[in-house]
Amino acid sequence: MQLNSFSLHNKMLFVLLIVLQCISLAQVHGRFCLFKRSPEQLRVALRGPNGVTVSWRTSGFFGSNDTPKPQVEYSTSSTLQNSVLSPIGTTSNYNKQSFFHNVGLLNLAASTKYYYRILATTECVTQSNIYSFTTAPAAGNTNGVNITFVADLGTNNLINGGGASRTKAALSKVAPYTNFFVHNGDISYADDYGLLLPPKLYEQSWNEFQNSMAAITSENIYMTGPGNHEVTCFQLGDSFCQNSDARNFSAYLHRFRMPGAESGGYKNLWYSFDYGLVHVVVINTETDFPNAPSGPGTTLNGGNFQGLTGQLNWLENDLQNANNSRDQVPWIIVTGHRPFYGSAPKFPASIVSSYCASCASAFIPLILKYNVDFYISAHVHWYERLYPIDANGNPVASDYVNSPGFIHITNGAGGAEEGAAQVQSTIPASAKIVTGYGYAQLQIQDASNARLSFFSSDSNQEVDAVNIIRDH
Repeated sequence: MQLNSFSLHNKMLFVLLIVLQCISLAQVHGRFCLFKRSPEQLRVALRGPNGVTVSWRTSGFFGSNDTPKPQVEYSTSSTLQNSVLSPIGTTSNYNKQSFFHNVGLLNLAASTKYYYRILATTECVTQSNIYSFTTAPAAGNTNGVNITFVADLGTNNLINGGGASRTKAALSKVAPYTNFFVHNGDISYADDYGLLLPPKLYEQSWNEFQNSMAAITSENIYMTGPGNHEVTCFQLGDSFCQNSDARNFSAYLHRFRMPGAESGGYKNLWYSFDYGLVHVVVINTETDFPNAPSGPGTTLNGGNFQGLTGQLNWLENDLQNANNSRDQVPWIIVTGHRPFYGSAPKFPASIVSSYCASCASAFIPLILKYNVDFYISAHVHWYERLYPIDANGNPVASDYVNSPGFIHITNGAGGAEEGAAQVQSTIPASAKIVTGYGYAQLQIQDASNARLSFFSSDSNQEVDAVNIIRDH
């Protein structure tokens, strides 16, 4: 009995010595990594006319960066033959629990499929699998463009009956037929963790969402815009956030890298890009304009990043340039989170004002001045298509054939944590409302023809569609 105890004691000492030796070796090399981890939350976004950004997350080691030199190898070969090494990327963090890495791949060929792999730059992190993406066509390319729009998505929970999971499954099926995705706000709903079941920490919710989307975002261009659920860590106000680093768009600003710098906008809050026949503008309907609903002094207390005029001055310049370039890029889409006009949802969705009068005052004059074709919004948890409208939300046509005005869409049916909206009353401009979960698609067929559709997440069938003719 004593011999067995002695033998067990010796074995435990031996294991302890091995562990201590591993720790010593790891410390010599500057890392404490008994278990290697893979890069996670891979995502690809456009970065100027000939580039993309490859982004990912690692968890770090004891609050320190485990990937000090993020780098990607890429090639047009599926086996990465003759691969090229990217420049060293950048890393940021806001809470020492996550490190976000961004690598720019520049001077890429247009309309080309590239394969890439994240390199293991330290002993703590393994290299990734090989993934792929297809670059944007050159401006003026006459091939059709298929855009998938989703918003108000989040993770899955008991309240909405799994709507978010069903939409994610549907998005995976449509991904091979999508040129790029636009997710215009209310992305993870991490700020609702204290209100809904099951309770989750803010960071856990963000990580869960981005991991659940990685199969799509790692191999498809996925563009994002801010909504009210991206402003701070808790919807009842930023004073509930124990850590100030979780306030004022911190998580969103670190977790997504969009082409603000390349388009003259501001980071991932407002920016634009061309994709063949279409010019896409992402605006921030939360802050940085007069009486913004989430600006300084409001409950969410976000912004201002460039004062009350920075975003609007940029938008006017961007739309003016786009309107002058319609011979090459005929279609202009503006997308933001909050709708300007729409029908009234029933309680409890109507607790919070669904439509943004200050947004309409700030943005519609520019949308009309530069003949924008579509404004695609979210926020209300349904899909609503309006007839072309004027600055006051009144219909100016009953069809979509060379009509004046702009086409206003509300597409907030992704599967919101807070549940789907139901109709209380409609407005004269309302052409179609769908109250189930789903996503929208816009097919730009050529310089004059487009088709707008809404698909159910349950059946993946088209439940609304309209053809648009605009002889630009």
